[in-house]
Amino acid sequence: MTFWKLAAKSPIMAEEMNTKASTKEVVLPSPGGPFAVSLNELAEAIHMAPVWLHAGWIDVIWRFRRTRIGAFWHTLSLAAFVVVMGVIWGSILHQDPYQYFRYVTASMIVWGLIASFITEGAGIMVAGQSTALSMRFPFIAFAFAHVWRSLLMFCHQFVFYIVVMVGTWYSPGWAVFYAIPGLLLIMMNGVWMSLFIGMMCLRVRDLIPATASAMQIAIFVTPVFWPKDMLGPNLAFAADFNPLYHLVRIMRDPLLGIVPPLVSWLWVLATLVVGSTITLWVYGKQRDRMPYWY
Repeated sequence: MTFWKLAAKSPIMAEEMNTKASTKEVVLPSPGGPFAVSLNELAEAIHMAPVWLHAGWIDVIWRFRRTRIGAFWHTLSLAAFVVVMGVIWGSILHQDPYQYFRYVTASMIVWGLIASFITEGAGIMVAGQSTALSMRFPFIAFAFAHVWRSLLMFCHQFVFYIVVMVGTWYSPGWAVFYAIPGLLLIMMNGVWMSLFIGMMCLRVRDLIPATASAMQIAIFVTPVFWPKDMLGPNLAFAADFNPLYHLVRIMRDPLLGIVPPLVSWLWVLATLVVGSTITLWVYGKQRDRMPYWY
């Protein structure tokens, strides 16, 4: 059961649907150009924050119902992965074990958040079919709910980061506060990423498994397990043209006590502006066609 089916049973969603049903609303094509349509739906989705906040919260609870430690199963999975990677890859790459454990832990926590926007975001539109076909609903709210749910899972995994920092007797210092704006920028990028990939996968369902395969490759071509310097002076520049690397870096570096360079912030801001502009234009152009893609 998806969280949007659960949300449909919530008092807030029920009231919305009953109101629309009682007034027998006539659904007309969205007025205005692509950006006007998108901005109107964006405002409507923000207004419906209680709905998608409740839906995302319930989904986490429902997914781990009747388990003893709940969402912390994801934390244990991450811990097992980091321990194995730290021992094996640390030996292969001849890295200091304590430093490498911290590096992989921070990298995987941040990468898991970013990857969830894309891999799990691929199915958010498909999962919201019952809601999207029962009423005129802002599809952008699906992306908001997904980003909120991913943030909740990230908070559970962040506990393991604290354990690693304490266990290795390391303090990131004042630089850790740069992680706050880094997290905000990652979440803002996560909204357009989830919305864009969700629309594409709703139209072409073969993109759902293709996206998962692409992200499995992306984790190895992005400096997540290995530092960028290992590419050498002739290839290190290639990582600088990878937007995912800069998304990881603006939050991973502060967690390791390093101030992210200005170029990474500029890359992330440019990614946000360009990605949001393209997504809003595509969304506005295709908004009225999307219910027919189910």
